Amino acid sequence: MVDISTFGTTPAGDEVHAYTLTAGEVSVRVMDFGATLLGVTVPDRAGDPADIVLGFGALDGYLDNPACYGCTVGPSANRSDRAEVPLGNTVCQLPKNDGPALANNLHTDLANGLHKRMWRAAVDESGQAVTFTHELEDGVFGLPGNRTFTARYELSAPEGADAQLTVTYGCTTDAQTFVNMTNHTYFNLAGHASGSALAQTVRVNAGHFLPLRADNISTGEVRPVDGTPFDFREAKPLGRDIDAADDQLAGARGYDHCLCVDGFDAAPNAAPRPALHAEDAASGRVLDISITTPGAHLYTGNWLDDRDAKDGAAYEPRHGFAFEPEFYPDAMHHSAWPHPVCTPEQPYRSVIVYRFSRR
Repeated sequence: MVDISTFGTTPAGDEVHAYTLTAGEVSVRVMDFGATLLGVTVPDRAGDPADIVLGFGALDGYLDNPACYGCTVGPSANRSDRAEVPLGNTVCQLPKNDGPALANNLHTDLANGLHKRMWRAAVDESGQAVTFTHELEDGVFGLPGNRTFTARYELSAPEGADAQLTVTYGCTTDAQTFVNMTNHTYFNLAGHASGSALAQTVRVNAGHFLPLRADNISTGEVRPVDGTPFDFREAKPLGRDIDAADDQLAGARGYDHCLCVDGFDAAPNAAPRPALHAEDAASGRVLDISITTPGAHLYTGNWLDDRDAKDGAAYEPRHGFAFEPEFYPDAMHHSAWPHPVCTPEQPYRSVIVYRFSRR
């Protein structure tokens, strides 16, 4: 059974519900406002549970939520130069909401994007799963097509195997369009209210990363990580190199970059491939993330500043890290990069698998 509870009411009068999925010793809470991941509770090596996802304890926090805790972001995640998306012979104009003079775009629409909208929920009674659905009409956010977006959260724990949360994003459309969705959950494996996450060790299967301009737009270069602080191919503490003398780190106040995850397969039904492995030595909690997208954005919460989070927690910079699977930011301005074009014949699909274990 999936437990359903009331989580508040939006200013428009919509009742918001939280859905709790349980498998073994792991529980996951999601809600229909923003198709948002509210929490993930997992035990440490001693069996003591803790919520390892940053967020708020009530709906009010998510109505603002500039950090995008737990959100489903789209249709256009990350940043787009000049708020433009070239698509065929047309240049689609997204809202201008980021960068100098607000000339660029970040996460589609920070006030009204998919993460700030009500989604319909359908519970899968045969398992621990819920699917959220939201429709956008042609032209909304400057993008073509009557579109139907889905976000499915499924928690499973086969006997003798680790618990895993599978998030499947999809979009169907009646016209060619652009879709690049992501999940913006922040993790702290010691527990969401445990302070800095920089001691946690991280390994990422990425031999390249995308440098940024001063306005945080991709330069177009795909740079090898060799000899840079962005080399996570061998496990290291998240904070080991975060304050190194590096122009890219200085401009972003830490990691806020897309890592190009090795082995991308453009086939529509490609299986998720291992991307990130993270461990917290003190608690023994382990997180593995597998993805189908070309890259994932590593963000060390460099601007976090929330004083009224869930359980009375106060979040400060670097108290959690996000690993956001995505097509490369501003991909449509770079012809050599994979393009997330969604058509009636080829719907959009992205799969993220979070596996939880302990040592």
